[in-house]
Amino acid sequence: MRLGGDRLVSLAGLLAARSLRYSIVKTGEARHILLRLGKAKPRLAFVAHYDRVAGSPGALDNSCACLQLVEFAARKTASSRELPCLIAFTDAEEAPGSGDASTQGAYALARKLKAAAGDGEALAAIVLDVTGRGGRLLLSTSPAALLARTGLSLSSAATGHSSLVGLAKRAAAAAGIGSPLEAALPWSDDLGLTLGGLPALALSLLPEEEALMLAAGKRPPLWDILHTEADSPGLAEEGAFALMSAFLDALVSELALGSEASLY
Repeated sequence: MRLGGDRLVSLAGLLAARSLRYSIVKTGEARHILLRLGKAKPRLAFVAHYDRVAGSPGALDNSCACLQLVEFAARKTASSRELPCLIAFTDAEEAPGSGDASTQGAYALARKLKAAAGDGEALAAIVLDVTGRGGRLLLSTSPAALLARTGLSLSSAATGHSSLVGLAKRAAAAAGIGSPLEAALPWSDDLGLTLGGLPALALSLLPEEEALMLAAGKRPPLWDILHTEADSPGLAEEGAFALMSAFLDALVSELALGSEASLY
């Protein structure tokens, strides 16, 4: 999180230190890190962007989520259980400040992954963003609203988003972390992934009192810290890491229980 640090190199070093094999995938100027868990064809991707806004340490946005996925990969690789999952650390999530989603790294990555899948079943994606602080899990409704506005409410992306919401709710119940709040969250990589043709659900965390503010239509104060120099490591909470660890493990277990069914 040092200003001026090479986050790609730092993240690759964390993976290498845990003997996690990865590859670098380029889409234009963006460089993504991908690793695969298990040998079976992946059905679900876990996604977190590693880039940050210039001048910000980017602790909550989005270093914590990256660290959570690194530790998740290390735990699951040490397990003997086969896991048909992909982990993607994406670049250029912060790119579409102008509103042009095609400049977001996840858009080009989604199209590449979809093309690689061919006519068979493609990936669905769980996106982690701002998951380092708070105890209330949030599920974004933004993709469903976008697809409905554009007449795609019956598309595979919309069906997949709905299936991911159900999967996340079952995992939250299994992990004992309380009922998630469904809300229109600010876009993360779910924007590029959705427009690139892959079903995507973004997850986030908020402190309970701020989640109640969001449910009442008010902007959570935590969001005003993001993209600023105040987004520093001291904001991260151990409880948030423990919650996400339990949730991700439960998510994989729920996916395994429904392995005979398609996500979309």
